[in-house]
Amino acid sequence: MLRRRRRIAERIITIPTTLGGFGLSFAYVATREFDPTPIFGQEPIMIYGVGTLVCGLSGLLIGPILGSSLWKLFHREEVKLMEQRDREFYEHIKKNRADPSLHTLRNPAPDYYGEKIKSVTDYRKWLKKQREIVRKGTFHIGEGSI
Repeated sequence: MLRRRRRIAERIITIPTTLGGFGLSFAYVATREFDPTPIFGQEPIMIYGVGTLVCGLSGLLIGPILGSSLWKLFHREEVKLMEQRDREFYEHIKKNRADPSLHTLRNPAPDYYGEKIKSVTDYRKWLKKQREIVRKGTFHIGEGSI
């Protein structure tokens, strides 16, 4: 539930940072006097348009970082508990995941780091897949020597 709230905060903050990036760069371009000489062999309006898009995209990338930082600033106690639980969970993941030597290019490790686990049922499915990989990887060992 706290992770979900953090993701929502990140997404909400992304909206004003994106609009701010577009708005500030558009305001700069709108007040700028255009020189008709080409920039990098292109029309100046094309370069300014690309610059405006880049500023908007940078706002889109900065939004989640800023949102996460603000969320952590206002929820310090919860952040400590979440980080502790994450460490314990990842130790448990490392202990229960299948040996990487059992994976092949045709049969790669499904969610090796447990990134897609969002609930207890997802965790149980992940454990089942890991056990299946171990079973398939160790089942045929030694059969060729008979």
